[in-house]
Amino acid sequence: MGRSSWHVLRGEDPAYALPEAAGQCGWVSQLRPLIAEMTEPGDVVLDPFAGWGTTLVACAVESRKGIGLEVSPERAEQARRRLEAYPGQTMLCADARKPPLPEESVDFVLGDLPYFGTNLDTDSTVDGQLYALRDYEDYLSALDDVFAAVTRIMRPGARAVLAVQNRRLGGRFVPLAWDVARVLGRHLTLGDERIHCYDRPVSDDDPMVTNRSHEYLLVAAKEQA
Repeated sequence: MGRSSWHVLRGEDPAYALPEAAGQCGWVSQLRPLIAEMTEPGDVVLDPFAGWGTTLVACAVESRKGIGLEVSPERAEQARRRLEAYPGQTMLCADARKPPLPEESVDFVLGDLPYFGTNLDTDSTVDGQLYALRDYEDYLSALDDVFAAVTRIMRPGARAVLAVQNRRLGGRFVPLAWDVARVLGRHLTLGDERIHCYDRPVSDDDPMVTNRSHEYLLVAAKEQA
């Protein structure tokens, strides 16, 4: 019945590791199988939160045309330098709420959301920097705008896979993944979920707290015209 709903990740391929971004970017090794499964060679793949350009590296290795949007000018430039070794990929400094792409031009959307409540870019003055949002409802509203915009540039039938993890903030559990799924479902048809598991040690005996060594991959699609 279908595919396995979970996959244990063992680590990044050393050929693509980016030590200076450890803990801040995904792994090429975890994205390549998704790209190979969901697309065909030559397809256009969009990462609306491209960060260090990891998705685009994976696209290059799998012979896809990657387009990345990154709202931070500094981070976008860092990603461009990384991508110099991978011709054919496009990194744009742009707000994901206003993607500068034609409607129905994207075959697949793949991205790791900028998580609410992290310590990254909290003092950013860049408009559209989701990390800087301190109000949870404002954050979800901004994602709603992103998903609406991204849906417009997906071709009918195109799929999306978005990675997101529930959070613990201030000693409380925040159901980020589930709230994001609810917002995403306003725009795309939710298909299923997958789970990526990481090898993380357990260090707390509190039964109310786990090591949360997994993240959800929300799989959705744009309805056919």
